[in-house]
This record gives sequence, C-alpha cells and structure tokens, in this order.
Amino acid sequence: MMLEHLGEKPAADRLMRAIERVTADPSLHTPDLGGQATTCQVTDAVIAAIQGDNA
Repeated sequence: MMLEHLGEKPAADRLMRAIERVTADPSLHTPDLGGQATTCQVTDAVIAAIQGDNA
C-alpha cells in the first residue's frame, strides 16, 4: 500500500504477486500459519519471486 501511495503502482503489483505466490506454498508458511519456514526463508522466496517477475 505504501508503494501505491508513493505512486509506484507497478512495483506494488510486483510485490503483491510475489507475496501471493509465496503464501500459496505451504512449505513456506511460518509457524504462525501452521508451517515451519523461517522469516529468512520466506523473505528469500519473496525476493526470488520478485526477481523472477522482472526477468
């Protein structure tokens, strides 16, 4: 939402797509979502998804 507020709609869209991809994968759920992934693993997966979206 902050990216959209700053006028960065394309970046906001890329970030949202990456988050949706990562949260759709149960192996990347953190304990609060019933999984075992670490915050670092989830962050790395979001970064990889963003990078893949920019390829």
